[in-house]
Order: sequence, then C-alpha cells, then structure tokens
Amino acid sequence: MFDHGKSLGGSTVAFYFLPNDLNFPRAGFIVSKKVSKKAVERNRAKRLMREVFRLNKHRLKPYDLIFIARKGILGKKYRDVEEDFLRLARKAGILKESS
Repeated sequence: MFDHGKSLGGSTVAFYFLPNDLNFPRAGFIVSKKVSKKAVERNRAKRLMREVFRLNKHRLKPYDLIFIARKGILGKKYRDVEEDFLRLARKAGILKESS
C-alpha cells in the first residue's frame, strides 16, 4: 500500500489510497506516539477518524485507505476532521459522483 498507493495530507489527517477489486471501500487507522504520548488522546483521534470513515463510506469509490493522524487532530471536533477528509477525498478523486 505505501509503495504503490498515492497519498494526500491535510492539517488533521493524511491518507494513502489504492483502488481495490471489491465493491466497497476499506480503511485502516494509524495514530503514532508522535501525535501524542497519551493513549487517551491517541484513542480519541482514532475514534474520530473511524467515525468520519463510517459516516462517509457510502460516498467513496472502492479504494483501500490508510488514515494517518497528524498532530493537528488533537482538540479538533468531528466536523473539522470530516471537512479535512472530504476536501482531500475530492482532491484525490475518490468520492463518487453525486447525482
């Protein structure tokens, strides 16, 4: 994935993406200790990213995604992370065309 996929980064998240042969998107989530030494903060960041994916996966083309949290995610609300992800997804061309 890291070798063959493409990547984009925003202020709260970065992600790698690669087309898959399935009819649905899949995602993995990474929050390193560089983001925060506190497990509580890393877990919150991971929950935010999971929720953004869960509520928007119907809008995505069949791609494998790896979300990577950035330090900017700390203290952000769901809406901030979602806006950042959707902006990047539009730029990457992985959002389905809305009818």
